[in-house]
Amino acid sequence: MEFFDPSPENNTGNVAITSDTTPVQDEHPPVGITPPQVLAQEAADGHRGAAWRLMHWIMDNDPRAFTAVASLEDNRLAQHFIEFLALGTWAGKPFTIPIAFRLAHFRTRLRTLFLPESGMDPTRVEQVLLAAVRDKRPAIRETAVHILGLVGSRTATPVLIRALHDPVLVVRVQAIKALGRTHDPAAIPPLFEILHSANERLGSQISQALVSLGSIAVPELLRECNSHNAWLRWQCARVMGELCDQRTLPALVHMLADSDYSVAWMAAKSLVHYGRDSLVPVLQQLVMAETSSWAANAGAYVLHNLYTHDVTLKPYLLPVEQAMHGVSYNIATPNEARKALAKLAADGIVKI
Repeated sequence: MEFFDPSPENNTGNVAITSDTTPVQDEHPPVGITPPQVLAQEAADGHRGAAWRLMHWIMDNDPRAFTAVASLEDNRLAQHFIEFLALGTWAGKPFTIPIAFRLAHFRTRLRTLFLPESGMDPTRVEQVLLAAVRDKRPAIRETAVHILGLVGSRTATPVLIRALHDPVLVVRVQAIKALGRTHDPAAIPPLFEILHSANERLGSQISQALVSLGSIAVPELLRECNSHNAWLRWQCARVMGELCDQRTLPALVHMLADSDYSVAWMAAKSLVHYGRDSLVPVLQQLVMAETSSWAANAGAYVLHNLYTHDVTLKPYLLPVEQAMHGVSYNIATPNEARKALAKLAADGIVKI
């Protein structure tokens, strides 16, 4: 039986508005006792009433509903779930639903059905999602790419890479996020390719994706941080600070003397994450490298944070910081940094 007349008086389970504009809650039709296995098959056939009842079982977290969905050998149910999540329709038809079905928690529960060992057969899920990524409707593509990211399968990497060039921005954003969850090294070069010309929003999303990819992104970061593009160097410094991988420490220290002020500052902010590990490399950089005004400020920021978090370092680092803020910073800084290194080594605090 279908009961989805869109007129207000027949919007089952939703709020109707009376003539005096007072909201009243319509009475829900009975969920009934039809087994979820039957409801799942009928929902796959496109029956909205069965889908409505099946979703009630799912919302109630009844294991029989999840078993029914998982055991159904029919791609259509998964396709309808994607359509419902993306468009709010079922099998191409309007689908009036209770307010509870619109809540984020319930939508998350539906997405969970696509995850390995949580619902539908993984092979079926992959087939349906990969087909949906090619759908002409942007909302369907966006939803499919989002769920592929939650699944995290490397099999989807080529499809997600192609989605980086989707004509719709929200699809591209979801593809970036999804690639970050694959932990696939093949995702890294395409992300950097997009980063070269990305705007601020996409740049932030790509940076987070690279952080999610973790240590496998380090070799490419070390290559790209020498780019002629200051925007790219800035993003590399930002990601390296989030990863805090020891392999990136020398590169960040070198970037304190970057020709671009914003890159030098991002390198300084990132070095703070390394704590004492940055102490000797930063001081050595101050001894060896030519000190520009912004390199002095960036270096002073790192040293100040070091002795703020470890007061035993203050007597050694404060004179260096003061020299960096002085008028003759370019002359005084290397001398004070050299003295600090010697004293730290003499007192057994560091090894050089």
